[in-house]
Amino acid sequence: MTDGAPLTPIGLGLAALGRPAYITAGRDDDLGSDRGVEAMRGRAHAMLDAAWARGIRFIDAARSYGRAEEFLGSW
Repeated sequence: MTDGAPLTPIGLGLAALGRPAYITAGRDDDLGSDRGVEAMRGRAHAMLDAAWARGIRFIDAARSYGRAEEFLGSW
């Protein structure tokens, strides 16, 4: 379902946002020391806001992506 905007060929996968251990290279630099749920949720929401603002309407979340479904649902 879209808001009337055309679908884009680019999507956003939430694996690395919902399950940060999924990121293998450079995650310590990217995530810093705060890996609590609230910090992760805030980063996921910021990324979703940025993607939406740029016209991305396909978002991939799955149970195996840690908290990705939860973060998408709360966004």
